[in-house]
Order: sequence, then C-alpha cells, then structure tokens
Amino acid sequence: MEHYSHPELRQMAPPFNRILFLIFTLFFFSCQNTERDEIPALNEVEKITFKKVLMIGNSFTFYWNLPQVLETMFDSSNINIKVDQKTIGGSKLKEHWGYNKVESYNIKDYEFVVLNDHSTFPLNNIDTCSKYINLFTNYINKHNGQTFIYGTWEYPYLKKISSLRSYNTMDILDSLARLNNSKYVPVGNAFNYVEKNHPNINLYMDDHKHPSPNATYLAACVFYSMISGKSPVGLPRRFQGKNIDGKKIYYIITEKNIYKTLQEVAEIVTNEIR
Repeated sequence: MEHYSHPELRQMAPPFNRILFLIFTLFFFSCQNTERDEIPALNEVEKITFKKVLMIGNSFTFYWNLPQVLETMFDSSNINIKVDQKTIGGSKLKEHWGYNKVESYNIKDYEFVVLNDHSTFPLNNIDTCSKYINLFTNYINKHNGQTFIYGTWEYPYLKKISSLRSYNTMDILDSLARLNNSKYVPVGNAFNYVEKNHPNINLYMDDHKHPSPNATYLAACVFYSMISGKSPVGLPRRFQGKNIDGKKIYYIITEKNIYKTLQEVAEIVTNEIR
C-alpha cells in the first residue's frame, strides 16, 4: 500500500516537534518548582506541631535540671514540646519583669509560660507577688500564651510562718492563679502528700530548702501532667541528654524503689485539675 504524505505536513514536522519539546520541558520544570514550593510548606507544618515552654524563675526551677528533665519527659512520650528557661538564683518575678523590659525574653514565641516567684514572697510580700503575676499574665495573654503558676513548696522556715496563719504558700499561689485565669501547678501540694504519706522519701537537700533529685523528679511529673494533660504514670525514671561536647550526660536518675510512687503522687494531685 502506498502511503500518502502531503508536502506541507513534511515541512511542518520539525517546527511541530520543537513545540512539543518546549511544552514537555516547561511541564517538567513546572513539576520541579511545585515540589520545591511544597518543601517550605512541610517545614511550616513541622513548626506548627512543636510547642514551647518558657520557665521564668529561680533555683526552684533550675535545681537538678528541671527544665531539661521536663523536656525529655515530653520527648519520651512523643509529645513535641520544647522547654527553655530564664532563671537566676534567688530571683523574684519583679526582677524578671525588669530584665524582660530591657532585654526581651521573647515571650511571644512561647505557647506556655511558667512563673516562679521567690519562695518567701507569697507569704511575706503578697502584694508584690500578686502585682507581678498579674503584669506577666496580662503580657502573656496579649501574646496568646497560657500562664502556669508554679505552686512551690513550704520548707521548714515557711511552715513556721504559715502555721500562725489561716493559709499557706500553696493556698495563696492557687488563689492568684484563679484570679488571673492561669493554671496552678500543685508541686507544693505533692510535697505535702509525700511528707504525710511517704515520710521515708527525702525531698530536700542538706539546706532543708532546695529540692533533692527525688523532689525534682516529682516536680517534673507534676509539670508534665499539667502541661500535657496526661498521666505521668509509666514515665521512665532517668533521662539523658548531651553536653556541649556531644557526650552523654544524665539530667536525673531516680531510685528504682521510689520513682513509681512519685509518679502516683503526681497523678493524685493533678488528676482533677489538669
């Protein structure tokens, strides 16, 4: 059979092929650009899934690596929450308010902010304590964050003071949290429970004021529960990280015969309020 080929079509073939090649090339690069455009979008999703906690306070916050222990607790449960701190030994919220005004703590970058005032202020300087909790809370609310009030414990010196009154440190901080629509973190209540029901567990260093490793683990379990809304029962008893040289370090190691009890206490004091 004889094939018919029009001379005009033969003349059009090379330009037509070039047009097809151009269309294919443009389509290919368009797909490549689309894939590139999708990468930032994925990164944005990753950023959104991470939340951040800022802990503002003093030695009751940084003793035995509480912020790092809390962050690794979240990580052990596949909860994407990072924890930072602005802490100075013996500091007060009044001082932190001034530091934040001079050199911003970037509070706007945090979904959760924990406030830890000096341990004596709720009892001895309640007006100042109340004032700066209120100032910080309003500032945090302005940036759409959630405030947590660290309900610190009463060591022997403070117990002597509150024994002469109808309220204690935990009562005051709980009330201030309610007044400011913040969440109260009942660490001091957990201390009281352990002291009454498990007196064999030592919660203090030799100064009878600062938390022992057991007490810091207890505090971390309470914070974990209040921030995540989950039970601390079943968490590991030790947590590790890396130092600036990339070498393994342990933030905390809790005794085998104690850690489950501390988890259960944290569960008891947070179960109805988290």
